Amino acid sequence: MHMAVQSQSEPLKPASNFVLINTLAISFASFSSAAVLLRLYTRTRILRIFGPDDVTIGIAQVLSIAVSITTVLEVVWGLGQHTQFVSREDAIRQAKCLYANTYIYNAAQIMTKISFLIQYRRLFPSDRILTLCCWLLVLITAWGVAQEFLVGFACTPLTIFKPHMKGKCIYSLPIWYLTSGMNIVTDFLIFGIPIHPVLQLRISKRKKLLLLGLFCLGFFTCFISLIRLTTLHKSIHTTDPFWDNAPTAYWSVVELNCGILCACLPTLRPLVQRILPRLVGTDRKGRSVRDEEVRIVRRRVSSALGEKEGGIERDMESEKGESTRQASEDMGETVGIGVARGSGGSI
Repeated sequence: MHMAVQSQSEPLKPASNFVLINTLAISFASFSSAAVLLRLYTRTRILRIFGPDDVTIGIAQVLSIAVSITTVLEVVWGLGQHTQFVSREDAIRQAKCLYANTYIYNAAQIMTKISFLIQYRRLFPSDRILTLCCWLLVLITAWGVAQEFLVGFACTPLTIFKPHMKGKCIYSLPIWYLTSGMNIVTDFLIFGIPIHPVLQLRISKRKKLLLLGLFCLGFFTCFISLIRLTTLHKSIHTTDPFWDNAPTAYWSVVELNCGILCACLPTLRPLVQRILPRLVGTDRKGRSVRDEEVRIVRRRVSSALGEKEGGIERDMESEKGESTRQASEDMGETVGIGVARGSGGSI
């Protein structure tokens, strides 16, 4: 990327995409922040359950807000304007913001993926799902550390504010393609995990489709990632980088926050049930019409584990059985469309 003013065949007029970039950065960060807060309220105050998947999505949201802040700061220092109207001092400030933005963006993506995987381990406690999620957690964590090193030594934007790194850095485009490609591949792997166990559930077709719809919301994020991928080449091979980098910036914000939204929306059913009971099938006292079904399944699971009615006494040696019982509660209360036996355990 060349930061020097490029000669143009036709003189450019001052223009800016600051309204579009700032609107997307602020609005999507606000939407995802609201979703995370509602999720944490639902989990802690209504279900009285708080797990590591909630912690990691909270961390991802804090990082996402930081991404939006650095994106807005990039706009302040020239992003979205034609390069010839940006001073050298502002260009250096924008490059530093971009450098920080890239680091934080990658970290937020990794934390979001980890939250998804921990949630799947809680909801689908079969040996196959537990093993798959465990290996993906190791892979994604290792890749997260590796990509931060790669991005840190990419020539763009490093050489803009550290010119002495020229000849010592790594060409940026392959790194950006690699990180984006790995991001998309791991997204497809993660969002495909719930499909098989949900299809094995012994529930009505309508409920099954609803569950699949909830768990497959993440594929929408994959679509956004593919759009963002198409903007990378022009971001490097351009004579007007401040103008042409704008789409990559705002698609990154949209992609990241949509991933967080997709992680939170399936957990908000109990909150909707409390606010709009008729919409999700509850009586005036806020009791779900599915509660009795959930209690029946819990008793069956407790009986299979050799527990006394009400779960007062448990077999302390049956950790897998306890995980199965907890998954049954989570699926029945959090998703709220019934509990059924699937292959590899009760869900």
